[in-house]
Amino acid sequence: MNIDTRHFCVALLALGWQGRAIAQQVGQQPTQPPTQPPGAALNAPVQQAGYVDLMGGLAYTDNALLASSRHSSDGIATVGFDTDYRRTGNLSLNLLGALDRVQYLRGSFGGSFYGHFFGSGVLGQPTNLLQWQLSDSFGEEMTNPLASPTPANLQTINDVATGPLVNLHFGLTNRLTLFGNFSRVTFQRSPFDTQTYQGGAQFRHALTGASSLSLGASTAHTRYLESAAVQSFLGGKSSGFDIRQASLSYGAQFVRTSVWLTAGYNTIQYGGGATRHGAPLFEVRLSRQISPFSTVYVGGGQIYTTNGSALGSPGAQIGLQTGGAQNAGYAVPQPFNQRSADAGWLFQRARTSVSLTGTYQEDIFNQTSLTQVSSTGNSNHRDEGVSLSLGRKLRPTLAVQLSANGYWVRYGRLHAQTRRETFRLSFSKRFARTMIWFYIERRHQSGSPGSSSFLASSYNDDRVGLCVTYDL
Repeated sequence: MNIDTRHFCVALLALGWQGRAIAQQVGQQPTQPPTQPPGAALNAPVQQAGYVDLMGGLAYTDNALLASSRHSSDGIATVGFDTDYRRTGNLSLNLLGALDRVQYLRGSFGGSFYGHFFGSGVLGQPTNLLQWQLSDSFGEEMTNPLASPTPANLQTINDVATGPLVNLHFGLTNRLTLFGNFSRVTFQRSPFDTQTYQGGAQFRHALTGASSLSLGASTAHTRYLESAAVQSFLGGKSSGFDIRQASLSYGAQFVRTSVWLTAGYNTIQYGGGATRHGAPLFEVRLSRQISPFSTVYVGGGQIYTTNGSALGSPGAQIGLQTGGAQNAGYAVPQPFNQRSADAGWLFQRARTSVSLTGTYQEDIFNQTSLTQVSSTGNSNHRDEGVSLSLGRKLRPTLAVQLSANGYWVRYGRLHAQTRRETFRLSFSKRFARTMIWFYIERRHQSGSPGSSSFLASSYNDDRVGLCVTYDL
């Protein structure tokens, strides 16, 4: 099993990122242009924040195969990096995630890459006529959502996108941005690779120095690179699809409160033009600092998206917080209507930190497989989760952390469900730029077939590990 050996020292920071992300402007997905408000910090100096860490670790698991019986122990070695880094200026960067090379010492599975990473860069500033953006999203999806999340049932997905932005300024408070993008999504094993051409425009008006309105529209054409295999999976003809979107957004950043509101409409039209679906799109992000040490936030949204595009959304980072493959989605070729909501509370003092997060996500498919064999891959899917993290500094360089999370996942057409819980206790010691972590972890999954013949896997898994990080 691909262990969440991305060192636990970033768990609280990753949870904190979600609260900070609410204060940032949404729209940094691989196929979306930056959405900085016009009139905001036009001549701001270069800033940088966060970290870039190298890391390595060793772990022991008593159930590497994640089987309900016939447990097989194994050692796991990892080496990789994790980062939460932002920089603005002539070259703006946003890097978030963790990526490891995982090796099973007794050969339970072959070596593989594991983690989630989203990185974007924009050359040029919003005041320039021309900018260029490049982004990359990397993550995992399951080939069978009811099986155990072992390397045999996980595959990597990568989405790379690039394209120009042309900024036309009308006074100091108005900007029209025209953008184009080319993106390529590749799957490790499934024949679902796609390439997308997108174009659109966004008009922004600064209401004040801290708030703005924006009106945007875009169209994206996606085609399957192996259309015959996709048609076989879906049981019907589909060479690709078009997604069109139009929306109005309001964003504001005050001293203690951040607001982002988006409302609009999006449509999907499948190849050939015979089938079209439409639905409202919206996004709400609110964050409020209720005391010098405490922040609450709430968010939600609905949008048509795909496996590749979803990797770069805030919801994808929720998987980063609680251990990627423990709650990985499933690989499918077609787009889906994703509904999501989250809420949380962050508390941080000199020696004590607490984070409580609740999440909800539902993926609804308009175009589904006609064959029972592949229907495990695109059943309507709903999951709810809750995460709790507690941290305490025992000494200036010595800390202890306790975390617990649970997920309840239901598959509508299969009438099956899974329940996953993870508990972890961790101790850390810092030496200048180096940190050493020791942790013990218990993971459990139980599955129910409901009224379906599909049975979700059940297992217990106990782990102990040691990891070292070096802050670059």
